[in-house]
Amino acid sequence: MYRPSKTILSARAYYHALQQLNRDVRIYLLTAVLCGFTLSGVYSVLLNLYLLRLGYDPSFIGTVNAAGQAAFIFLSIPAGAMGQRWGTRRLIIAGIASYFVGYAMLPLAEFAPAGWQAGWLIGANLITSFGGPLYWTNGNLFMMEKTSSVERNHAFSLRTAFFPLAGFGGSLAGGVLPGRLAYLLGVTLDDPAPYRFSLLLASLLFLPALWAMTRASDTVAQKRVRQVEKTAVSPHWKTAPLALFITLGVVMFLRTAGESAARSFFNVYLDDFFHVPTVQIGTVAAITLLLTVPAALLTPALASRWGNGRVFLVAIIGMGLCMLPLAFVSNWLVAALCYMCLMVFAAATQPTIYVYRLEVVTAVWWALMSGVGGTFHGLGQATATFGGGRLITAVGYHNFFLLATVVTFTGALGFWLFDRTPQREVVHEVL
Repeated sequence: MYRPSKTILSARAYYHALQQLNRDVRIYLLTAVLCGFTLSGVYSVLLNLYLLRLGYDPSFIGTVNAAGQAAFIFLSIPAGAMGQRWGTRRLIIAGIASYFVGYAMLPLAEFAPAGWQAGWLIGANLITSFGGPLYWTNGNLFMMEKTSSVERNHAFSLRTAFFPLAGFGGSLAGGVLPGRLAYLLGVTLDDPAPYRFSLLLASLLFLPALWAMTRASDTVAQKRVRQVEKTAVSPHWKTAPLALFITLGVVMFLRTAGESAARSFFNVYLDDFFHVPTVQIGTVAAITLLLTVPAALLTPALASRWGNGRVFLVAIIGMGLCMLPLAFVSNWLVAALCYMCLMVFAAATQPTIYVYRLEVVTAVWWALMSGVGGTFHGLGQATATFGGGRLITAVGYHNFFLLATVVTFTGALGFWLFDRTPQREVVHEVL
């Protein structure tokens, strides 16, 4: 079983590791900032509220959000294979382009022909979903290709930190923009127009992200190529450690389903159940994202002492413990505090499980492992969002969050059972 170094990184060593990040990694991290402002910020706060203003219920909102995860399920594995063949940079660019087109189309649904609005919303979100596996699956591979074991944890942690940090600004903007635009337009916040224009403005940030990624170098998976040449045998699916892929994929599914249940419906919960004003919802989302930054940045030091697996296990258990009160509380402030803590633990799980999954197999299987992870990630999100809206309508918010808690703890149990079993495909050092 893979066990990293137990050395605790000092602040100086941490800074030294960050200096090792090359230009391409820094460019990719810049795209994470730009995409994070829109994806994790403005759209995270306002999309569901926009749909509510259009007159849709939580069930349809769940359907729209689930449509946005469809491509993760079906395209993550092909996306990894395409990145291995044509270069991860090109696939990341294609992903950002899909994000821009889809997210620019979503708020234009009001102008669709009569009877087409619902289909337009679902279709636009499907286009954004193409961006997900292209950007994230190949982003993982891009980071693995461009880093060594010295700075790898730091690179993944920085991405996990920068995304919500930018989302913090986006959430604040998402909380403020509708009110300002409502004043300028002479309408109230019950009108969809302020939300529509806020979402359109946010989608424009994908354009500088697209330009930035075109400036990165276009190397093609050199480490994996050398590994294949070294073994003198091309990898074949029949020789793949499928049990390992599926087991970690199921863990990823359960972890993602639990987090997505809270992330996708918490703003709807505050608006629909507690009638919390939009500005306060945006503030809660912004503070939550800001708190996740130190959690992500601390994970390399924690992982260097206890290992990525142990840190992930503790963090996913923490997620379940923080989600449990959401099933019982009737005070929005208490619910908001629990949600904040939940997202802090979720931030700690992201870089640890990304690196753990890819380092537990040899380099020739990185593309497939990244794709399998993306598939189960998308399946978890789609299950939570599509089924979540219907469950909320049927059993209410509290029972929905109770079920999400059980799912999260099940993921923790599955990972504990996996991690305590010695694995044969471990690679201690990648070339």
